[in-house]
Amino acid sequence: MDRVPHVIVCGAGLTGLTTAWHLRRAGVDVTVVEASDAIGGVVQSTQREGYLVEHGPNSCMLTAPLAALIDAIGLTPMLRVAAPQAQRRYIVRDGRVLVVPMSPPALLRSPLLSASAKLRVLAEPFIGRRTSTDDESVAAFVRRRLGTEPLTWAVDPFVSGVYAGDPEQLSVRHAFPRLAALEREHGSLVRGMIAVARQRRATRDQPTPTGPRATMVSFADGLGTLPRALADDLGQANLRRRTRVVAVSQDRGRSQVTVEHDGTRMTLSADAVVSTLPLHALTQIALDPSAHAGVARLADVPYPPVSSIALGFPRAAVAHALDGFGVLVPGAEQKHILGVLFSSTLFERRAPDGSVLLTCFLGGVRQPDVGRMDTATLLTLVLPELAVMLGVAGQPSFVEHTVWPDAIPQYNLGHDEVLRAAESVEQAMPGLIVDGQFRRGVSVGDCIAAGALIATRAADVAHAAIAARVAADDEHGTPVTPAAVA
Repeated sequence: MDRVPHVIVCGAGLTGLTTAWHLRRAGVDVTVVEASDAIGGVVQSTQREGYLVEHGPNSCMLTAPLAALIDAIGLTPMLRVAAPQAQRRYIVRDGRVLVVPMSPPALLRSPLLSASAKLRVLAEPFIGRRTSTDDESVAAFVRRRLGTEPLTWAVDPFVSGVYAGDPEQLSVRHAFPRLAALEREHGSLVRGMIAVARQRRATRDQPTPTGPRATMVSFADGLGTLPRALADDLGQANLRRRTRVVAVSQDRGRSQVTVEHDGTRMTLSADAVVSTLPLHALTQIALDPSAHAGVARLADVPYPPVSSIALGFPRAAVAHALDGFGVLVPGAEQKHILGVLFSSTLFERRAPDGSVLLTCFLGGVRQPDVGRMDTATLLTLVLPELAVMLGVAGQPSFVEHTVWPDAIPQYNLGHDEVLRAAESVEQAMPGLIVDGQFRRGVSVGDCIAAGALIATRAADVAHAAIAARVAADDEHGTPVTPAAVA
């Protein structure tokens, strides 16, 4: 009798692949099912005409779980640290591209905020904690603690850069839990940041087992290197591409997954099923009727469209020094561009010699229709704005446009209800785990950390399912026959 647990992971994005990798390391048989031909979700990198284009995130922070994973799969030699200039960030105010102040003295000198706004920020430590336990938006939180100008000219564009979302709608507790924790634990953002800085200084010279901390990285061939390596380690036999999940059900203690590949349907059997799919994709899968109420709530989570358009120019065609990570554009500027990354500044070999690569992001909650536009129309909006912001002249010599119709889950007010809905689906179908970005965070580091946690959950569920079947068969005096995996 073979009692090695088998888990089916739905979705070959970064979270799903990391989940599968950890499960295999734990001795669990894994099958990953992916509806498209691509793997990695939005983490996609391509090389063309001497340019290296990131279609989704352009970099990530080297967290401890990510560093450990990179080392374990042998990617450390491919790791690249971002250029020192990446520490500098820009924000547009009143048409001017301004350096983001990264310290209190820099803030006092910066023209980003007015004198009265700076005084309001300095008063933050004297504002008491919020006592209400009601959900609070990012905008309300920032206005209460820092005032209106920091929200308009700093936090709003930052929110667009992370979530392509609206600070008036996002829950601070769910979207930015560390920010909320500073007030909860220290009574003040300023005092909290001082405490964190002191802690970092105290441990700065201590060695860490997983490599550098707070380091921005990518790979020589782009971030897409990571999901490709995870897929290679998994093996093609355990990765079913172009295979759509149609239904998930349970039968005598095992989970049954109906899938469709090239018009043919088949059923795969497993001890547990993990969905790391975007919630709008999960809602298209037939589940047990008892899960329908939870699924209906999950369907309400918005995923706004985002366009990423990478543009190559001769270096002489761009007046700006491009000496930073990029520039964010507040909604108050009433522009179409959410932000521009200086991609060829961040890492070497992103553009041919004598050229630069700029990656623009558009759409999101702010202007969803713009996020869905075709390339030609988008260029008519982007190029005039780049000319004003960065002094870009002429037409691009290189264009790579990617539309993500459903880009980033929004942690909006009431997100607790979403989490409870996911739990209700799992309770209705004990062999199914509903997890992923909507639950664990949207960054690359969040996805990597989530994969380890989800793998532990899945292994526990699978072992419990096997134990329950063995107990039932022992009680009835019948042998256990492992269900065939189609």
